[in-house]
Formats: sequence, C-alpha cells, structure tokens
Amino acid sequence: MADPITLTTLLLAGAAAAGTELVKEGTKDAYRNLKDKVGELFGPRATKALAKLEDPATQEQGKNDLEVYVGGTLEADEASQIEPFVKALVHALKEDVAGSSAAHARVGLDIVAGGSAFIREIHNASEIVVKVKADKDVTIEGIRMNPGKDPGK
Repeated sequence: MADPITLTTLLLAGAAAAGTELVKEGTKDAYRNLKDKVGELFGPRATKALAKLEDPATQEQGKNDLEVYVGGTLEADEASQIEPFVKALVHALKEDVAGSSAAHARVGLDIVAGGSAFIREIHNASEIVVKVKADKDVTIEGIRMNPGKDPGK
C-alpha cells in the first residue's frame, strides 16, 4: 500500500509526466484518475494541493500541503481504494518511455534505529534525502546517482 510520502512522490512524478507533451495519453489518464481519487478521498484541500504540485512555482507548497491533508498514515479503507490507481500509474510510467524519463527519481528515508543503520544499493535516484537517528553506526554504501540533465547538482 502507498504511504503519504510515496503517494506524494508518485503524484509528483505523474504531474511531471502529464506535463510532458510526448507522454502517452494512457499515462496522463492514469495520473488524472489517481489525482481525482485522492481529491475524492481527502477532500477539496487535497485537490488544491494537487493543483499546486503541477505548477513548478508552487510545487513545494503543494507537496507540503498534500502531506498535511493526507495525514501520517493511510487508513486501511483509504489504502484499498487508492491502491488500484497507484498501481495503474506506476505501470503506465514504467511502460511509457517519455513518462519514465520525465519522472524525477527521489528517494526519501527517515530511519530510527536502536542499533546501527545500514543503507545499501540505491541506484538511479536523482535526489536522495536521508534522516537517520541511530544509537550506533550509520553506514551508507553502493549509491549510484542518475546524473540527469544537471550533473553535479
């Protein structure tokens, strides 16, 4: 099931893909269907947050708003209602070459460990954000970034 961070990231990828001219109509439809379902489940404030995601000038605010309105955890009934739409968009993005290249691969980790924390083998991410609270060592290895359009940024 999708959690709010995953859902927000997927919606960001969908918004990026839907705004790309070469993306297949099926991918755009999958994004619109997921967006409509999120608005239906979480109300008009979530719908406004989704509109902000599509505008680069307000995207960060939309992301923050969406995480507030969706909440910390999806209820079981919300997750079961939204799951087919999430799967459809993930499938469409994977199948659509233009859609997958338009999606921004972002990895976000928030780890609390009583002992040591190990982060291994993250590949082709455009952005990685890691927040770790560990009682012992933190080890990060095997990270290969996707250089994308702006290498070194």
